[in-house]
Amino acid sequence: MRTDKLNTTVFNTGTLLILFAIFITLLSSNQVSSQSDKKDDKKTPEPFKIQRLTQGMGLSSIGPVSPDKKSILLLAQKPDSAPNLYMMNTGDHSIKPPLTNMKWGVTGPQWSPDGQWIAFAGFNETASFDEIYVLNVKTGTIRQLTKNAFSDKEPVFTPDSKTVLYTSDESPLPDAAFGTLHVAAVPIAGGKAQFFTEDECLSIRPGVSPDKKSVLLIKISENSGRHSLWEYSLDGKPGRDLTETRYARINSYIPGATRGMIVLWAQEEAAQQDNIYLFDRDIGQANELPQPDLPKRSPTLSPDGKLIAFIGPSGTGSQLFLFDSTTQELKQLTFKPGSISPPVFVSNTEIFFGSTRDKEHELYLVDLSQPVAEEKKKK
Repeated sequence: MRTDKLNTTVFNTGTLLILFAIFITLLSSNQVSSQSDKKDDKKTPEPFKIQRLTQGMGLSSIGPVSPDKKSILLLAQKPDSAPNLYMMNTGDHSIKPPLTNMKWGVTGPQWSPDGQWIAFAGFNETASFDEIYVLNVKTGTIRQLTKNAFSDKEPVFTPDSKTVLYTSDESPLPDAAFGTLHVAAVPIAGGKAQFFTEDECLSIRPGVSPDKKSVLLIKISENSGRHSLWEYSLDGKPGRDLTETRYARINSYIPGATRGMIVLWAQEEAAQQDNIYLFDRDIGQANELPQPDLPKRSPTLSPDGKLIAFIGPSGTGSQLFLFDSTTQELKQLTFKPGSISPPVFVSNTEIFFGSTRDKEHELYLVDLSQPVAEEKKKK
């Protein structure tokens, strides 16, 4: 009996030692591989010219480009303060003084189609919830459009620039639970906000179709929690369910890709990684970008609809990638260690992105029209 116990103990101890040795070997192998990846990324030359545009700005995020392509909105914060709104000239990269001075910050700025207004969600000194504001670009005056005990965010203008659609957790349904999300509408001239969606399904993130004839928004199933992209008429009537229940989550969508496609940043299942898809609204088919094992997030679309820039992981942090829908080529644009924040196309050849590649989070420009010379790459 004692011999059996002793043999069992020896066997178990030996097995544990073997498993431990295997674990150490695998761990060491992974560390070597990771270090090798980092070294490779550090040595890999970046294919296009990259220029730092700001110094000590405290960049928070990049907003959209103006309709005339001459300006871009930035959110930046001074030490011990919240992010506020700035405007940069896309030509000479000069930055005007801050457009807002909200004590608790600004989010989600959007241009009106006529370029005369900027809508954003913000917190003033007394607000407990974010409210919708509009800023007159010419005069610099700010008008508060909503004032309530609800969270109002994600503003976007209707095609005529007269109304702002936004996401609110104020429900149009009687006796609805607090925090039930719906899309609402408010005129920029002032007046009472109206509910744009009034059905029982939650709705968020309004946008406008490329032809300016309909509104896109995301609906969330009350039963399954799955997301679907819907098309509504401009007067708030439900139209077509474009994606049905294909996605567990749709983080964002960008209409206007080539052949009328929509760029989707989504997950098919909740446990899956983020990916980017080109969705054909006419036939309801989605095509995933190449390299399916590479997680992809925060896409931006070039003005001509042919290029998609996005963020993906690497051995030296998050990096910027580019997909060309005409050639189906996917390439990595940045390799320097650091982290990347969501990029924005300024033109078909220029991409703005935020990065900590030089320690502080600053604004950078990658110029696709200026490839690095082959001789310099070899060095």
